[in-house]
Amino acid sequence: MNHATLVFCDKTLGTSLGLLTDLYALLHYFAEQSGQSFTYDTVAVAEKTVTTSGHVSVSFDKTIDDIIQTDLVMLPAFWGDPSQVLEKNASLMPWLVKQHEQGALLVAHSTSAFFLAQARLLDNRSATTHWFYFDKFEELFPQVNLRRQRFITANDRLYCSSGLSAAMDLGIYLIEQLWGADIAGRINQSFLVDLKRNYKPEFINIEGHKFHDDELVLSIQSWLELNFSAAIDLVGLAQRFNTSVSSLKRRFKSATGETPTKYVQNLRVDRAKELLKFGSLTVAQISYDVGYEDVSYFGGLFKRSVGETPVQYRKKFRRL
Repeated sequence: MNHATLVFCDKTLGTSLGLLTDLYALLHYFAEQSGQSFTYDTVAVAEKTVTTSGHVSVSFDKTIDDIIQTDLVMLPAFWGDPSQVLEKNASLMPWLVKQHEQGALLVAHSTSAFFLAQARLLDNRSATTHWFYFDKFEELFPQVNLRRQRFITANDRLYCSSGLSAAMDLGIYLIEQLWGADIAGRINQSFLVDLKRNYKPEFINIEGHKFHDDELVLSIQSWLELNFSAAIDLVGLAQRFNTSVSSLKRRFKSATGETPTKYVQNLRVDRAKELLKFGSLTVAQISYDVGYEDVSYFGGLFKRSVGETPVQYRKKFRRL
């Protein structure tokens, strides 16, 4: 993944513009430091001067016509009448189709899902957008499966997020997957705002493997994310959701790629990582908090999962 393109148009939400430009400036800085090859362009759709939804004018050196091929396309949120925004930026849609055909990942922040849908890239696929525009989205694009309860959707290199918090979470995740956990962690620590997840556990996240449509498994995942620190047995879990243990295990593995037990372990380790990075609890306290009374067992599990002991992990992030 060598090149990203951030695309802006009139009515772009100023906070979305700032989020993207800051995020990718940091990514470029840390990628260079680590010896990775990465460049990015900030471009306008047509006119090189864009007026944000807050009436701030921003000038760009390039437009989408200057970008023949890119690996990653980031579309910030806009605010205004979607029909007017789509009409004014009609040239964007064929460009998006071309980039997707060439293998690019397309990431839509909130309302910019309208662009992907207008380009017919979301036909018969799941999508989400800002709640204020749900009805309008369904009116314009009945062929798209709008998932009102999802914060993030992903289909065939097409990503949508419901709002800016979800967009940031998705952005950090993609950076971690494409450029590595170390760079993602450094970016996470470098922002002047707290980028810890501030969702309730039912947030639809990638790390929770929720990009599937098995409603039973989605319900089980949401319950597990609320109760992961409790003692959980498969028999009781199956009974709670009126299914058999064998069916639960089979469907869960098929939908998420993991067993329920492994899924719970990952939830516990993820919670422990957050507590180690941002809290002051001892390792023993964290072990108990996430569901392990045996601190040695927790330490071994953490190291197998993360590659470092809890103490090493905490020290690394405190140095950033």
